[in-house]
Amino acid sequence: MISALNRSLYIKQSLATLALAVVLSFALSFVQAYQTLQQEPYRIQKEFNDILSIVERPLSQALFRLDTTFAQQQAESLLYNPAIQQATVFDENGQVFAQAKAPSIAPSISNNVAGWLLAEQLSVSRQLNFSEIEFPLGSILLELDLRYLVEQIISVNTQLFAQNLVKDILLALLLSFLFYAIVTRPVKQLTWSLARVDEANGVSVPSSFNAMHRNDELGRLKNTFNELWLRLTKALDALDRSHQHSKAMITHAADGIVVLNHSLHIQVVNGAAEKLLHKTAEELTSAPLASIQGGSFWTSLQSSLKDLPVDQVMTAETTLSNQQKLVPVEIRISKYEVQGETELVLLMRDLSERKEAQQRINRLSFYDSLTRLPNRTLMTDHLQKSMDDMKPGGFGALIILDLDRFKTINDALGHNVGDQLLIEVVNGIMPLVSPNTTFARVGGDEFVFLWGCVRGDMEESNVSINHFIQKVLIECSKPKHVEGHDLHVTASMGISFFDGSEESTATILRQADTALYKAKEQGRNTFAFFQDDMKSLSDARLQMEKSLHRALKEDEFEVYYQPQNNDKGEIIGAEVLLRWQDQERGFISPMEFIPVAEEIGLIHDIGRIVLQKSTQQVALWRRQGLWKDTWKVSINVSPMQFAHAKLVEYVVAALDASGLSPDLVDIEITETTLMSDLDGALAKMERLKDLGISLSVDDFGTGYSSLKYLKDLPIDRLKIDQSFVRDLIHDKDDYAIVLAVIAMASALSLNVLAEGVETEEHFKQLKLMGCYTYQGYLFGRPMCADDFKSYCESHSAIEII
Repeated sequence: MISALNRSLYIKQSLATLALAVVLSFALSFVQAYQTLQQEPYRIQKEFNDILSIVERPLSQALFRLDTTFAQQQAESLLYNPAIQQATVFDENGQVFAQAKAPSIAPSISNNVAGWLLAEQLSVSRQLNFSEIEFPLGSILLELDLRYLVEQIISVNTQLFAQNLVKDILLALLLSFLFYAIVTRPVKQLTWSLARVDEANGVSVPSSFNAMHRNDELGRLKNTFNELWLRLTKALDALDRSHQHSKAMITHAADGIVVLNHSLHIQVVNGAAEKLLHKTAEELTSAPLASIQGGSFWTSLQSSLKDLPVDQVMTAETTLSNQQKLVPVEIRISKYEVQGETELVLLMRDLSERKEAQQRINRLSFYDSLTRLPNRTLMTDHLQKSMDDMKPGGFGALIILDLDRFKTINDALGHNVGDQLLIEVVNGIMPLVSPNTTFARVGGDEFVFLWGCVRGDMEESNVSINHFIQKVLIECSKPKHVEGHDLHVTASMGISFFDGSEESTATILRQADTALYKAKEQGRNTFAFFQDDMKSLSDARLQMEKSLHRALKEDEFEVYYQPQNNDKGEIIGAEVLLRWQDQERGFISPMEFIPVAEEIGLIHDIGRIVLQKSTQQVALWRRQGLWKDTWKVSINVSPMQFAHAKLVEYVVAALDASGLSPDLVDIEITETTLMSDLDGALAKMERLKDLGISLSVDDFGTGYSSLKYLKDLPIDRLKIDQSFVRDLIHDKDDYAIVLAVIAMASALSLNVLAEGVETEEHFKQLKLMGCYTYQGYLFGRPMCADDFKSYCESHSAIEII
């Protein structure tokens, strides 16, 4: 019974409701009885005063007539009320006129109880007057039975208590039923549904439940549980997926995984570990770590693992024997705690590929991939070692070799031919190199011979050095047959001696490089020894490099403009020319600093500056109405700059930043640019043409291009080099070349512009030959932006007399 009470919420609620109803009924009945006892004396007085009002007139008449019989009858009639114990009529003198007394009846309660409930002695009296005149005739006194009145009170309140108790019990039962219908039964349905929850659909309840409780707390409870169940299901699915994923990762991991328990016995082994250890998982599981092959290592490792702190990592390397092959293995060990248990995980990685890769990287880091010779890094290390090991009185030599005209061959015939040519040169030189000499490739076509110890004197007349150099120069000048081409190349060589007292390896390399430049200046296919007086040349070049970096950083470069005119003297545009006013040396010619900028890689940054400044300036002049829409600004692009992968992006960025229309821009390229990489040049030219930019070939006639390519290239104009125009009047060859270029341009529907027009004779002769656009001192020198603006404002047309 007690168990049922503990299990049933409905019974608990019913009993609690019933008990509460009984308690409340008793309490309310007590309060009601108490209030009744408090009000009963007043009610009694009122009730019996009303009774006296009935007999007041007859008794007054009986007193007036002195009719005792009638008065006695009236007094006895009052005794019909069981609460009246005695009725006494007094005359005007206070004498008893008539009296009636009720017979004595055995009381059901004691006087003490009655007196405790009604403490006052109740009696009712009334003055009897004659008719409506206030003339006293006597009085009447009613003595009430206190115990009877108390019995009546108790009887009435007992009935009320019984009625209230029955009513409250019925109400409690009704509330319990309603509670069962509204709460208990739906909760039982929900509980039953929760006990049979469907993993796919969640909680499924009867339709009546949904109809009644869709929007109330129970409905929300069901929905909340459904949401929680859905989350739990997803979490369990995710946990299962995570478990399966982790299991799959361990099983299929490329690295070997071994899990040990706190006693260093194997618990988990994956497939990769089985292959590395050459044992199956069944053989390894539960086995101690020291039982693995190569026991001495594992025994030592086991003792180290016992002292390894939790959450610490250690790494070890060993070799494992696998099918008669030693496999280098790296073992990374981590110690951790899981649910109070200490475990260790060993990640074993096969280092065979890494070791091989390191060897390959070492070869790539220190050896040239094409010629298999040592590279600059290894050569520099050998040079430093030679300097460190140099004995007193000893000296060494560093010889730099650079192939003459190699770039021309490489650009004309392609890199494949160039690479094969380098291999042929190296194969020819290799037999000449002694075993104690380092032969290295330090650049594209630049090689170094390092003699750590040279016999003889440290002079230019050193026999062994000169003899070796002569043999190398002769070998390089021999014809080389490469992919169907008979190629002739020569070499220039620079030599620098060292005795270990130099500042650094860079100093020796710079000295040899300076000597190489000297050999180039002497006509190539020769050699030169570094002399102290060459230091100024080397320092000047270094100073030039520093100045170029500073000039770029401090924006020292200035853009000049040289006008271009037609045969009527009208301006048709201008060519952009770069000028540099150095802070220390003043004006420096572009012919002097441009090659250095190309060599050290600053030409791209300088080219972007020219693009930005010129497009912004022309865009400003156009907004001011100075630059006409028919004019074009010609911007030179060097071969190295044109070869840059982002040239077109730089041009687009400059146009976007300035807002200048592309059809006002003309890009000038050289023939060398076209021939070095025709396919790449053609692709970039097409992209520039698609933007609306015009293209011109600058210094036409000075290169080695094939004229047949001109018809396929998207060129708008040819510029005749000033070297042909300068002697046009007196040199028949120059005259013939210029005439041929003009005729060819006309046949190909190309415009032609002559550079270097300085005299009226040049102008008139070119006009007679069919050239109608010009550039030169006759029309205007290169000038800064302010001067060019003044020139345009004052020379709308130039009259040529």
